[in-house]
Amino acid sequence: MKVTAVGTMCSWTIELSTSFIINDEIIFDTPQGSFKTIYNNYDLSNIKFIIISHFHSDHFMDIHLILEILRKTEQNITIIAPKGCKERLFTMFKIVEVSYLEDYVNNFVTFIECENGKTINLSPYKIKIYKMEHKNLDAYGFVIENDGVKIGFSGDNCACNSLIKILRKSDVAFIDCASLEQNNKHLSIDEFLKLKEEYKNVKLYPIHLTHKVKNILEEKTELINQGQTLNIIKDDNIVIN
Repeated sequence: MKVTAVGTMCSWTIELSTSFIINDEIIFDTPQGSFKTIYNNYDLSNIKFIIISHFHSDHFMDIHLILEILRKTEQNITIIAPKGCKERLFTMFKIVEVSYLEDYVNNFVTFIECENGKTINLSPYKIKIYKMEHKNLDAYGFVIENDGVKIGFSGDNCACNSLIKILRKSDVAFIDCASLEQNNKHLSIDEFLKLKEEYKNVKLYPIHLTHKVKNILEEKTELINQGQTLNIIKDDNIVIN
């Protein structure tokens, strides 16, 4: 499976917030500012699915710009998101004065609402959804399976049972590690390193980083950086190049 990091940081940094493109077909999260990079570096005509982990601006805000491009070619796409995504989109369209996008969404976009434990089969992908703990918000993580490879994306989360479930199901996982100290919003450095030691059979990459967290983790684990692409192949072992 091909995984490209559009961004791997958080809102408080110069770099882009966390977003990924999988197999050139799936966009995972559409944070503010990400559209310029996505539009100028990737072929949006290949996009079939958009996954939104939750509705914070650093995971959702640029989606209307992506839909604007997809509308021009009348692409059929599927959006996987928490409940109420369509209604939020239409509210956003009114605020930024692009309500003409409603016709495209009504005719060419299929919505699948996130539910904890739900499995979605969208050929050639199988996607398992997990409800995450992120300050009592309706936030979700995912395991995407394709060609025998399982990739986990936690979205935003603190330490929780669903994160463990994602790690147990994944060959490679990209998980939130935004905090210096333990809290109810984001995983801390110590918690990430403990999981890395415990789940040695999973290749873990910390994402949603601040500069302080990144500077500490650079000496302790491998990072994935903005613009980097991983090709993940499962044979007898996971191969990443």
